[in-house]
Amino acid sequence: MGLWFMIAMALGLRRARPDVSAARGVRARIDAVYSQPHEFVKVDPAKYPEADLRFYDRGRVELEKLGYRFLADVEDVTMTEAYPASRTFMRLMSDSGGLVRAALYHVQPRGMVISILQLVQVVPRHLRVIELVTEIGGVFLATANTQNLDRLEPPPEVKTERLPMGAGIAKVVEHHQARITEWLRSYPHQVPRSVVDYDEVMASMARSHLAMAKHRQSVGGLTRDELEKLKGRPLNAFEIQFLNELQTTPSPAGAAMKPRDPDKTPEPDDGTLN
Repeated sequence: MGLWFMIAMALGLRRARPDVSAARGVRARIDAVYSQPHEFVKVDPAKYPEADLRFYDRGRVELEKLGYRFLADVEDVTMTEAYPASRTFMRLMSDSGGLVRAALYHVQPRGMVISILQLVQVVPRHLRVIELVTEIGGVFLATANTQNLDRLEPPPEVKTERLPMGAGIAKVVEHHQARITEWLRSYPHQVPRSVVDYDEVMASMARSHLAMAKHRQSVGGLTRDELEKLKGRPLNAFEIQFLNELQTTPSPAGAAMKPRDPDKTPEPDDGTLN
């Protein structure tokens, strides 16, 4: 779901003249999403009347024909709190070898800015995302049909290749499998981490979120290069001021909560934020 956050941030910052005073709000939203473990809950798709359930069902059938297994439908509660108007759920699956975790999700971007962008066809009204991830040697190979959408750069640990939005599941799977083969030929000593069951998939998602959270905090939320890509041109003086304000804005309570490493046992709660 990190991809959707990148998409949402990218769209929200495309406005012609971002208010400098809004920099604190933007940073607060980044910190809210990238400063704590995400909360997921299993859900019933029938409770999402605006979701394209046919997309989810077709995706499940296609992936099952390719050897994938259904694990669960989940909602990222943390993302819902940040973007309540675009509430959605993910369908999680894993391949027969336990090497690849798959997520399918349908998002309808909402809000005034996004509506304006849709009128000029900058962003589609419906995003039907197919995301495959394999974790090898501390690196996350991610393949998704989000070309020209997720403009924010992932951390060094996440190697993302973005296919066109029209790429079907078979194409995404084929491309991802080729990337795994190429990686293992280059690093034959590395062994992919298992994602056979629900708990292993959730643990892998938590580790990738941790990498993204650390990266966003290290760059102050957003880099100049990313903002220039979002604007499509060099920044003007006002926008540089906006970026400086965003990067220097302290996290809530003076410092953002540090995401917990899902591979480590949580430390006893001493009453302080960690």
